[in-house]
Amino acid sequence: MPASRSLEQVGGSFIRSATRAAVAGRDLDAAEATQALAAVLHGADPADTAALLTALAAKGPSATEVAATVRIVLAVAPPVAWTGPAVDIVGTGGDGSNSINISTVAALIATAAGATVAKAGNRAATSRCGSADLLEAVGVPVDPSPDIVEALRLHRFAFLFTPAVHPAMRALTPLRRQLGFRTIFNLSGPLANPVPLTARLLGAADAREQEVLAEAAAELGSTPTWVVRSASGLDELSTAEPNTVIAVADGRTETFRIDPRDLPVAPAGLDDLRGGDARHNAEIVKGILAGTAPRPVTDTCLLNAAAALRLAGLTEDLTDGLELSRQAITTGRAAALLAALRREPTAATERDSR
Repeated sequence: MPASRSLEQVGGSFIRSATRAAVAGRDLDAAEATQALAAVLHGADPADTAALLTALAAKGPSATEVAATVRIVLAVAPPVAWTGPAVDIVGTGGDGSNSINISTVAALIATAAGATVAKAGNRAATSRCGSADLLEAVGVPVDPSPDIVEALRLHRFAFLFTPAVHPAMRALTPLRRQLGFRTIFNLSGPLANPVPLTARLLGAADAREQEVLAEAAAELGSTPTWVVRSASGLDELSTAEPNTVIAVADGRTETFRIDPRDLPVAPAGLDDLRGGDARHNAEIVKGILAGTAPRPVTDTCLLNAAAALRLAGLTEDLTDGLELSRQAITTGRAAALLAALRREPTAATERDSR
């Protein structure tokens, strides 16, 4: 029997064994999850993969399963040789709010305010406009992605387009679309940024997913992380209602609340945050960065940017972060950043060398 066929059989055996455990309601241990998900990413039979992803989704992924998936995804991803500071701002999606791309706007504002941001993202899956769709609509190239290290060096901002930085995931895209529900990869994705991060702001729409993400982040290492969720289930920090934050540091978790009534922000209801397709959201985002958008939607983006600045160690608290973020808009730095990102990378390189 050819060796390749033998490996396929072994991988299928791992997947089917893990599927049976998940169907029985048992969480996989680290070794089981690693073996099964490694087989999935190395091209397992689609029927076996669909069965496993369905069983895990029905059971509900555990933190250990998510952490194992992240390790496997990163192990097969091309490494990014960045040694400086970097923060990511990303959510799980799926909150059903149809809001604008708050984390993407917050990432741009945080960058303009002084942070270095490696923003992970993809095209729309649970909404009409994903982060990649938005950036393309405002003129920022995402596919093929510019050189990540060069982008971080030139602009302190890089967009990590999921299909580009995780090529092993491409083959799973059609199957995941056919399944039509959220899988373990929706939870592992926000933790699988290939840039060596120094801080991370994650949003979770579901209370259980928030706990799982925080526990998985604790298992994965010491990157300071906030996993945030608003009282009504936004996978962002809200300016209209209390927010629960699970902070992760040195493998430990701590839960606290952020009440926007304690901060100088204008409350934003769902109607204030509602978005549309990429072109519609692009117009709103350009207004936010130019300082012409209504304050409620702007302040929501500012609050999330302030959290990123706090995690990045650039401010002592959210109030200072809000002021620094607001200055990034009023001074024109946020709009200038967008203009710079829209230019050809080669042109930016030539200007930088002069």
